[in-house]
Amino acid sequence: MMTFLLELKDNINKFYNKHNVYLVPALKFVVAFISFLLLNVQIGYMTVLKNPLIALAVSIICAFLPSGFTVVALSIFMLAHLYAISAEFAVISLCIVLVMYLLYFRFAPKQGYILIFTVILCWCKIPEAIPVAVALGAGLTSFIPVSFGVIIYYIIKTASAYETAITNSSVADSMQQISYIVESFFNNKSCLIFVIAFTVAIIITYIIKRLSVDNAWTYAIAVGTVSEFIILIVGSLALNAKINIVFMIIGIIIGAVAAYICKIVFFSVDYKRTEFVQYEDDEYYYYVKAVPKISLVNENVKVKQINARKTRKTSDLSDIRRAADKNAATLETDDDDITFYDK
Repeated sequence: MMTFLLELKDNINKFYNKHNVYLVPALKFVVAFISFLLLNVQIGYMTVLKNPLIALAVSIICAFLPSGFTVVALSIFMLAHLYAISAEFAVISLCIVLVMYLLYFRFAPKQGYILIFTVILCWCKIPEAIPVAVALGAGLTSFIPVSFGVIIYYIIKTASAYETAITNSSVADSMQQISYIVESFFNNKSCLIFVIAFTVAIIITYIIKRLSVDNAWTYAIAVGTVSEFIILIVGSLALNAKINIVFMIIGIIIGAVAAYICKIVFFSVDYKRTEFVQYEDDEYYYYVKAVPKISLVNENVKVKQINARKTRKTSDLSDIRRAADKNAATLETDDDDITFYDK
């Protein structure tokens, strides 16, 4: 299994290095277009923005710009749809989004796609699949886009319930609308549990994977997955939150598998060949633990032997031998003609 994944990684790297000029914009376009379509399906209250051609045009622009632009464009779409429901809802959501982006653009500006994938996985009911994997691949600051992705998903989810409440006239004036929004969102226990569980799992996974012990990444995956599961179970029971246990278990299993794949891709090492190196300079002594990476040797190597000298024919060899015998006879005759004189 590991050999297959390493070969797959090597082939993907070769393909990516060869076609990255076209591949990166294409992937950005696909992610952006799917995100805009899902947003329009969930809260498509503004008729103009529901036009697929607009989503297509904006996705093409996102394909050639950094991930931060895609996140901002999706936020503008979301706020516009929320404004079509209620100006109060749009203003409250704008305040929340601005606070989030102040942290996001300060600490994790290059991790916009983690935020987008978190929202998509929340929509698929398996957000548990992302924390441990991103902690291994993206680092400690990944808890910021993951947490914001969960919050944005629950803002979108609250919008549907809010629109139903307005339609049924259970919320009349502006003050009642604001009170309903604040209570619906800030008292959402599921959102709080997910944010806490994902943040703790990412921090624990990152700390353990940074240790210098053997198989640190394996321990990080196991402890991070178990801690995420325990916090979700205890939190849902303590706060009486509505969390689907079946989807939670499926998401955690998928997350563990994704984390294991990340381990092989980013940290495939051979602990059996670990070396310990010691050296010094004028100020310090250094004790270094060196663990070699696992590399695949290409077995399908074709060796072509090129002979610069052509094979001589049998007749050519016979001529060479006759010439050699003739030269030897000539030398013997010359030796017989030599006369030595004594002084």
